[in-house]
Amino acid sequence: MIKKIALTTISIAIISFAEGQKQRDDHDSSYYKTYRSELTMRIFLSRKYTVISYIPPSPAADFQYRANTSLDLGMAATYHAFTLGISFGVEKFNPDEVKGNTKYLDLQGHFYNRRWNIDLLGEFYKGYYLTPKGKAAMPGEEYYKRQDIGLSLVGLAFYRCLNEREFSYQAGLVHNEWQKKSAGSFLLGGEIYYGAIYGDSTLIPTVLDRSAASLVINKSHFFIFGPGIGYAYTLVIKEHFFMLGSANLGLAFRYSQEISSSRDLYYKRFGFNPNLIVHAGIGYNSDKWCMSFLWVDATILSRGERTDYYYKTNAGNYRIVYARRFALGKKTKKILEPIPQILGQ
Repeated sequence: MIKKIALTTISIAIISFAEGQKQRDDHDSSYYKTYRSELTMRIFLSRKYTVISYIPPSPAADFQYRANTSLDLGMAATYHAFTLGISFGVEKFNPDEVKGNTKYLDLQGHFYNRRWNIDLLGEFYKGYYLTPKGKAAMPGEEYYKRQDIGLSLVGLAFYRCLNEREFSYQAGLVHNEWQKKSAGSFLLGGEIYYGAIYGDSTLIPTVLDRSAASLVINKSHFFIFGPGIGYAYTLVIKEHFFMLGSANLGLAFRYSQEISSSRDLYYKRFGFNPNLIVHAGIGYNSDKWCMSFLWVDATILSRGERTDYYYKTNAGNYRIVYARRFALGKKTKKILEPIPQILGQ
């Protein structure tokens, strides 16, 4: 079996947003219905991922490093704007030893309320394999594996929903609301990221690009920030079936650095690159329960000065969710009463 830092991974996510006013009249109930005073329970299967893509300036082929991550089983509960979740790796469904050993701590957080959606990234991975299968692999091996290659990535993206009266992110992604009519919204916000890719030797395999590999670039760092704009839309069919799509385009200033540790050389580059964040979902929603398939992906682009390669990092997750809402009794509501008070709801 694959040995990881976390064969069993436990993650807890807590989020609260103070809205500063009561939520009774802040939306058009003909477009979506809210269940904030009920307890929304979810069970889910999810897989987080990171992909590092190398895009050369020459006719040399693109290639990708992928992490060998686990399939996770989890539960979460939401009451008003407070969510608590826990998940763990299901070892039985992760027997693919031929792709190598990835040690990782993934602290992705995706939080949504009426006005804001926030994506937090805390990615700490070590151990990647090259795709597609067989590319640059040693004789007798199915994959080219690099246990020394690691990625550290931290970042924040925040976007303001401009039509919160008719459009609900939470209906499609948190399930404590029900979008009953199609609606959309423009999004305004910004993003900031810092990342580092590193290895013991050249990050570019010699067999794929001998010229670039001869530069012995074994580290690359990037710092990216800037404003962004986006649009989100939920198509609703017969009140219950929905398709949610959201894309945020970040217009980012970028500082990047390629490092050859063995030669003590540093190559710096400044510029502008777009970043992209996608939220998508499809499913069935009703008064009591919801079933959906969700996908979240952040694409972060930087460029090396010496190699002229583009470094594209994708971080995200896929999730299958079943959600059920429960009306609370007076005693339970009294116990949970401090939550809406603290959140100003």
